[in-house]
Amino acid sequence: MGMQDKYERGILRISAVFILAGLFLIPLPLIGMGPSLIMLLALPGAAWALYEAWQRAEGRTRKYLSGLWLAPVVAALLTVYGFVIGASPGEMQALGGLAGIVGVINLLLRPVYRLLHYVLAGAIQIGREMQEEGDERSS
Repeated sequence: MGMQDKYERGILRISAVFILAGLFLIPLPLIGMGPSLIMLLALPGAAWALYEAWQRAEGRTRKYLSGLWLAPVVAALLTVYGFVIGASPGEMQALGGLAGIVGVINLLLRPVYRLLHYVLAGAIQIGREMQEEGDERSS
């Protein structure tokens, strides 16, 4: 597995975490519930359940579940923020929507990340070659 595949998986994993975090925050506000103790208790429980599922999974399923337990953690942090600002149910939905949008934007930025990687890797390579050339001249 190449470095490129590793980056790609990491980007996809981050996107999945934020999209899932958004999905965790949308249902309860739909029934009129703002940030609540129920959410603050249920979200760590969901994180634990996803973590356990990941630990017990095998093969491809294990690969797909890795990191997803962070989604309810992100949702719980946004719920705490909702408590702090006294968010209404609609505002909690908006926070969930923003988390989802962050995940989608991260997916859309994959070509930009790839371009930055190639530019930086190329610049580092050119820098090394210039350094080696300078070392050869001075010796």
